[in-house]
This record gives sequence, C-alpha cells and structure tokens, in this order.
Amino acid sequence: MPPWAAAGTGKGTRTGAEAEGGRERLRVPGTVFAVLLAAVVAGFLAGAAFGAESVDAPRGLFVAGSAALLAAGAAGGAWQWNRRRAARFGISASRCLRVGRGLQRGEVPSDPAERVAAVDMVKRMRRGPASPSHRGAPWLLGGGALLWGAAGVIFVVDGAYGWALCDFAMMGLLLFHLASLRRRGRRLEAAARALGI
Repeated sequence: MPPWAAAGTGKGTRTGAEAEGGRERLRVPGTVFAVLLAAVVAGFLAGAAFGAESVDAPRGLFVAGSAALLAAGAAGGAWQWNRRRAARFGISASRCLRVGRGLQRGEVPSDPAERVAAVDMVKRMRRGPASPSHRGAPWLLGGGALLWGAAGVIFVVDGAYGWALCDFAMMGLLLFHLASLRRRGRRLEAAARALGI
C-alpha cells in the first residue's frame, strides 16, 4: 500500500493523542534541563563575579558545580516523590504533573483516575504554607520579600552590588508570587468546586 493510502486509513501516522503523549514525555526532561542550566549559569556568575574585585573563574566553576548538584538532587528527589504519589492513583508521573499544572490554571481532568489524583492535590495545595487559602501566606511572602530587600540595601551600602542585585531579584520573585496569590486562589477554588470538594 502506498504511503498516501496508509495515511488515509490512519496507518503510518501518529494520532493526536500519541503526539501529545510524546510532547508530554519531552516536557519534563526539557524543564529539568532548563532548571539545571539556569542553576549552572547563575552559580558561575555568583561565584566568579559577584562580590569580588575581579572575575574568579575557578571559584565560579566550583559554585556552578555545587549549584548543579543541588538542583539535580532536588529535581531527582521531587521526581521520585511524584512517581510514588502518582503510583498511588495508578497514573504515570508525567500525567500527575499535567494534572497539577491544570489545577493551577483552574482546569479539572475528565479521566476518573486523574480526578482522584486532582482531589488529593487540591487538598494538599490548600494545606501548604504558601497556599493561596492559607491565612499566613501573605505575611510569609511579604516578610520574606522584606528580608531580601533589607539584605540588598545592606549590600548596596557595603558596595557589593552583585550580591545586592541577587537579593533584589529574590525580593522581586517573592513580590510577584504575593501579587499572584489571589488569582491562584480563585483558580484553585474554581477547580475545587468543579471536583465537588
């Protein structure tokens, strides 16, 4: 049978579900690689340039290696924990991650096994210290941003502008997280209502 005829009957072509599954399998390693690359670059810059009179490449490589090991260990631990949690519901770890991302956008899965996992995730998200529904979350994030900002000011006064930039960046991240807290809370509650929790 010629290739065009096979394509017409559905043979020799990938279905939409297969293509989506392939993209989903590539998304997790791609994310992990991006995190590791960011950790290496940030570690090298922090070690080689920040807080020093001149660029120190060996120190930068040491800090980059340490950051890569820490990021790889954290990613591996999170992946193992996610795999064990997904196995409790009879789904793959990548499907479990996809359900979690959907819940953060307020989307609820239609698959029964994924819905059971989604109910468990919503309950966990509500209990976490940085949860949108946690009363102390704004204070925790605001206090953290204040501490990072104060440390940045101290570094500016001391003339360590590289370290000050790092601290102000962390302060910005916490403030962004704080600003998006209410929106994420609305999405989480919408998903909880759709799940009947």
